[in-house]
Amino acid sequence: MNALSASFRQTLGSLRLIGLLYGLTLVLGLLVALPFYNTLKVEDQNSLAFLNLLDGFDYTVFSDFMHRSARVLSPLMSVGRWLGVLYVFLSVFFAGGILWRVSQRAHAQPDEPFRVSSFLSACSQYVGRFMRLFGVTVLFALVGGGIWLVLGTLVSMALNDSFTERGLFWIGFTFFVLFFLTATLLLCIGDYAKVIMFRENERGAFRAYGRAGRLVLRNPVKTYGIYWLLIMLGTLLFGVYFLLDDLITMTGWLTILLMGVIQQTLVFARTGLKVWSLAAATAIYTTLPKPVPIMSPAPVEEPVYTQQSPLASEDHPGPTDV
Repeated sequence: MNALSASFRQTLGSLRLIGLLYGLTLVLGLLVALPFYNTLKVEDQNSLAFLNLLDGFDYTVFSDFMHRSARVLSPLMSVGRWLGVLYVFLSVFFAGGILWRVSQRAHAQPDEPFRVSSFLSACSQYVGRFMRLFGVTVLFALVGGGIWLVLGTLVSMALNDSFTERGLFWIGFTFFVLFFLTATLLLCIGDYAKVIMFRENERGAFRAYGRAGRLVLRNPVKTYGIYWLLIMLGTLLFGVYFLLDDLITMTGWLTILLMGVIQQTLVFARTGLKVWSLAAATAIYTTLPKPVPIMSPAPVEEPVYTQQSPLASEDHPGPTDV
């Protein structure tokens, strides 16, 4: 827990970094939210049916609106999907800068102020290798997690006549839990691979992922356990938000504004959790025995014999002499 508390202090000391990441996330969200809001104002035609959505989701209102205005909203949906791809790229891009700031806070210059130019320089330096690592991580996550989904589907189809709907549900739920545990384990390994590539200037994505995998599997409590602890903390934040959403009835602009503040506070906290996750991985990595890369054995050179002249001395016969 010392590494976890130390990384938490480093995260608290990086509030300007978290604020920068939160601001960029907010700008990306507004690029879709503002045009979407203006389109809704035009398309609702002063209908009072949307007031029913303040008390909770009403599928009838949603389906009627989409049936009438889907053609107008489809370009905005497309923009939203592309912004989602951009958000994933930025998450990979910012990883190098986050690790640079964490390393700066932990070792070299703990009191050095945060500079955006240095942060972006670190992001640019590591984005190439982290993009390759992202591809490797997604590949392993799809293969490793997809195996459980395929097995779950096959088992459910094979036992379809032997179990009730409740039994089939629990079978599917069991395989989904296995899928989720496998996927989160592989994502955890990806975080430690980032740390290895950053701290040891490793450029091979598969090699770094393999070393990180051995490190995590040898120390599952300190690595994967802490990773799951942060996942549970993020889940708890969502639970608190939904609880407040049920308690605060949005009946006017004041309550809507209050829920907006709570929502943005949650987004800021989730951004801090991302920084904390990489900071914790870095702190834990420094306390564990380092996995060494597996080196291929050097080829053994055998002596090369050359055929001697027929006039070789009988006292020193050559390799072809009997």
